[in-house]
Amino acid sequence: MGVLRARLAAAVAAIDRGWPVIPLRPFGKVPALKDWDRRATLDPDQVLAWWEHRPYNIGISCRAAGLLVVDLDQGVPHGRDVLADLARAHGADDPRDTYTVATPSGGEHRYFRAPDTPLRNTAGKLGRHVDTRAAGGYVAAQGSIRRTMSGLRLYKVVRDLPVAPAPDWLVARLSPPVPEPRTGPGTGLRAEPADPPAPRRVRAYRAAVVDGETGRVRSALPGTRAHVLFTAACRLGELVGAGFLDEHAARDVLLDAAAGHVGVDGWTEREAAHHVGNGIAAGRRRPRVIPERRSPDDVVFVPRQR
Repeated sequence: MGVLRARLAAAVAAIDRGWPVIPLRPFGKVPALKDWDRRATLDPDQVLAWWEHRPYNIGISCRAAGLLVVDLDQGVPHGRDVLADLARAHGADDPRDTYTVATPSGGEHRYFRAPDTPLRNTAGKLGRHVDTRAAGGYVAAQGSIRRTMSGLRLYKVVRDLPVAPAPDWLVARLSPPVPEPRTGPGTGLRAEPADPPAPRRVRAYRAAVVDGETGRVRSALPGTRAHVLFTAACRLGELVGAGFLDEHAARDVLLDAAAGHVGVDGWTEREAAHHVGNGIAAGRRRPRVIPERRSPDDVVFVPRQR
């Protein structure tokens, strides 16, 4: 079977499973389309039109397919060992019995049915060499080919099993924090302390900084994204260093803000995680000093000098 026919057959196999596909650049992992998540399709005619003339790799939109894919990378330790240890720590078996694809780099993709509550992509949240793809993410499907130092390597199925539901413990680890209940007069609920505890003016300042920096990250243009994400992480890291913001919360809100850039002009979750980690570490070394308020209801925001 020729290269074109083989990739077309792999794309058709994916849509036969009910997984909407997109073309990825030949021998690569970057989408060949803009607005790829909206354009993922199950239409055989569109698939034929895309793969008839170019040997595109095959991408699966996790949101559209209802998938959570756990990406276990090669390394020390290997991602699959990290996941197995996590499962044991939660009193569960290693979640191996599901559709699994070996990757060209020596890792594997384990496919699970996504829960009803939308999950986001993560990079390293579960541990070293363990990433996840969910809403807003895609995965290279079986039949795709990458060029490596040792030659061409194929994404190939190693466990052709039905896709298992995502384990409850895994969903709990990946789920966003539950919003705090509304409190105050008439709600019947007692206000709980903030995490980390902070006066009202500090909470307002923290919220303004987080909203402003995540907004800058979401609207960053290609060519500026690395700088914008790093500086945003620095500023949130300053709050972490001052004890006004939890480090895990800072990392999560920044990665969530950067998730919309994944797949655009080669941007990856791993690149985002790299800049976030470096920025938070740099910011922690320069704890933010919260400016004094002018009046009981007026918080003064003073830009940090750099």
